Amino acid sequence: MRTLSPPLTLVITTDAVGGVWRYALDLAGTLKGRALAVADDAPRLVEPLLIGLGPRPSEAQRDEAREAGVALDWIDRPLDWQVDGPEALAESGRALAAAVTAAGADLVQVNNPPLLPFLPAQLPRIAAAHSCLSTWWQAVRGETPPLNLAWHGAATAQGLAAADAVISPSRAFAAAMTAIYGPLPDLAVVPNAAVPVMAGQKRQVALAAARWWDPAKNLAVLDAAAEGALWPVEIAGPLEGPESSGPGRAGPRPVHVTHLGSLPHRALRARMAEAAIFVSLALYEPFGLSVLEAAGAGAALVLSDIPTHRELWDDCACFVDPHDPEAVRGALDGLIRDPALLGRMGLLATTRAATFSHARQADAMLAVYGRVLARHTADRGDAVP
Repeated sequence: MRTLSPPLTLVITTDAVGGVWRYALDLAGTLKGRALAVADDAPRLVEPLLIGLGPRPSEAQRDEAREAGVALDWIDRPLDWQVDGPEALAESGRALAAAVTAAGADLVQVNNPPLLPFLPAQLPRIAAAHSCLSTWWQAVRGETPPLNLAWHGAATAQGLAAADAVISPSRAFAAAMTAIYGPLPDLAVVPNAAVPVMAGQKRQVALAAARWWDPAKNLAVLDAAAEGALWPVEIAGPLEGPESSGPGRAGPRPVHVTHLGSLPHRALRARMAEAAIFVSLALYEPFGLSVLEAAGAGAALVLSDIPTHRELWDDCACFVDPHDPEAVRGALDGLIRDPALLGRMGLLATTRAATFSHARQADAMLAVYGRVLARHTADRGDAVP
């Protein structure tokens, strides 16, 4: 009978600014206590540790980590997209390396690929790519980043190339990265997941949620589309980004939508439970976790016609030209005028959302972890004289 070995310390990097927090916390909570066997070794229970950089988490976020039973450590260094050059990036990377070493990590999943090369090379290192400046500029601006940001593209390329495996949340984003950075090591597509939102009594409202200071979220078009729409459009999320937040920093001031502010996650889920329609006009979206959460709550989806949305939500969403406010308004009003269609689209979205489960995500991630650890174990064996 096989016995369990000592726990396997899995470090997952995170931040408190956007979707990476939700991704990392939910993944860590799902993996905690799962058994991972490598080759003929006895299974080891996964013990996750979140190590964060950038603006510190709110008390509500810390409470979430405590409730999930996930350990959380924080480094007072900026994120890769908040620094102004390679030297500052190296300072954040060295601070992360020190924290990872102190934690006694057996495996590290870095959700900020430019920081990965600073970690010890003998440590199994996985890069989970959730976005990058180069693919952002290509999708949003239609061009390569300006010269003053070229260093970040080079750092991202180095991080991806140094990884033992690369995780992408969608095939569309994997293709976008490969087009810019070339073939990536052991590239695996592992979709994100979300805890289902219990649908409530639906209100006659369309909801959208995003970091609105990011131009990729396309607030100006959504605001224009809301003018004269049959139902009000509500938006949740910050209008201004943290200091040194990259290309966005501050979004336009909306006039026709109702800004709900930056809601705690539970409050946002409550809004999703009540919203009859959810809208995302994103120009750039590697996955779209808020879309998944709203779909799970039974909201009919009105989405920008971009490759990621097509890949994940084809046949169960209304797709629109994200540059055409009248087309967006027409899609919203079309659903509102046809209650049967509205209900059917909500049901289709819920059915699709159920396929993106945390159990399925965890199984896929454990398979990647197992491959990486097996290769490292084999390499160590080959090195023994």
